[in-house]
Amino acid sequence: MLNILKLNEKLTKQLFSYYLWIWTYWRRRGIAGPLGYPIVGSFPKTLKSEYPQYLQIRDWTKQYGSVFGYTEGTIKTLVVSDSDLVHELFVKQYDNFYGRKLNPIQGDPEKDPRTNLFSAQGFRWKRLRAISSPTFSNNSLRKIKLTVEDSALELLRHIEEQT
Repeated sequence: MLNILKLNEKLTKQLFSYYLWIWTYWRRRGIAGPLGYPIVGSFPKTLKSEYPQYLQIRDWTKQYGSVFGYTEGTIKTLVVSDSDLVHELFVKQYDNFYGRKLNPIQGDPEKDPRTNLFSAQGFRWKRLRAISSPTFSNNSLRKIKLTVEDSALELLRHIEEQT
């Protein structure tokens, strides 16, 4: 019986140490952000229906600056709202940043054949991004500019006829 209690105590300490390690992830790296609560992190603050997550992140951006980190349970999230840094990360260094936050409702984005660029994760997202990036270059967009303008004008003409 005493051995079971010691084992239980040891497992509890290890579990607590693990969650403490995750809980202080951003602090150990010198990145500011809300500390939240042990085990659940800042997750309860982002789930309030009367105060949506985007408003909470806006408030944290005002409080902690344009780059900060927080945890949602064991998921670590880094928020970057500095436009120059976002441009640097998404355009110039996009090969180095392919990890994205998982959506628990979506299912497994690695195995679902209907996964698109917006819902892909990991190496699949990186591959889809590399395939589609040339499509949105300045030269490619210039080539379709007249077609888009003509289509928009045709749509407006059609709407005016219907009203």
